[in-house]
Amino acid sequence: MKAKFVALAVLMLVLMASCGGSKQQDTAYQEQCRYFAADESLSPIIDEELDIFHMKSKRDSIHPLYISEQEAMEKLMSHEVLLVFTTRALTPGEESTLKAQNYNPRTIALAYDGLALIVNKANPDSLITVDQFRRIMAGEATRWTDLYPESKLGNIKMVFDNPRSATVRFCADSIMQGRAIKTDGGNVQAANTSAEVVDYVEKHENAIGVVGSIWLDDQRDSTNLIYNRTVKVMRVSRADEATKANSYTPDQYNIAYNYYPFIRTVYALCIDPRSSGVPRAFSNFCWLPNPGQLIFFRAGLFPARADYSVRDVEIK
Repeated sequence: MKAKFVALAVLMLVLMASCGGSKQQDTAYQEQCRYFAADESLSPIIDEELDIFHMKSKRDSIHPLYISEQEAMEKLMSHEVLLVFTTRALTPGEESTLKAQNYNPRTIALAYDGLALIVNKANPDSLITVDQFRRIMAGEATRWTDLYPESKLGNIKMVFDNPRSATVRFCADSIMQGRAIKTDGGNVQAANTSAEVVDYVEKHENAIGVVGSIWLDDQRDSTNLIYNRTVKVMRVSRADEATKANSYTPDQYNIAYNYYPFIRTVYALCIDPRSSGVPRAFSNFCWLPNPGQLIFFRAGLFPARADYSVRDVEIK
């Protein structure tokens, strides 16, 4: 009888310890689910997706952290968050590391946007080639006369959102072709946010701002507008010399047909281990045709799951 009592006591202690561990694990998981991280340049479209997600699902337990892309990836790799929105996929090394830590990472392509170049409306020159952009970034072209001999605008000031942002990484990895971006003593500088880039270009006639085409949509709140402010979008050409006929703006049509040179993919990277978890639910919501992909479409991006056709329309 005494042996049975001891065995029962031991079993109860084991069960109590197990419940305690499960409760601690659940608390840690809930903390991971409170936030997701995203590159700040993606904030306008992610906010739209999140608003509709909360309205449709009645789940408001997840909130955004808009930081640089590098910071967002660091939070994902350290498991502080289970979901991030970026403009790059996981590297094979990152994926292997996460799998070794018993996570099952999912990389979901959501949409395509363009890296837009904006200038002050007083600037008469709004055509640029890919090579001219590279030369500015490398510190080889520092004055507007290096691009346009008749220009009276003086030094070029190229402005980005953040040194660790998705914008800078895309330029370094996908545009510069091995050339370094000259930020030390050069004409390339960083602001803190995309909104600050727009503000800087509004106030400086000699500036070129680099922002995601997400910021070009004219249907949003006035703080995000570009087309009705004192800036304009440059047309970019792959050719040696830019003309209006061979250069393009990052419009939805030009992104869909790959006419625009600077196109990037918007990804959701999710490591949520629970199929019913809010991070996984939100990433799935953004991937579903309606409303997630439709929200991207209406915001001017090109949805990754788009089924589309183009028709000629005669306007009389």
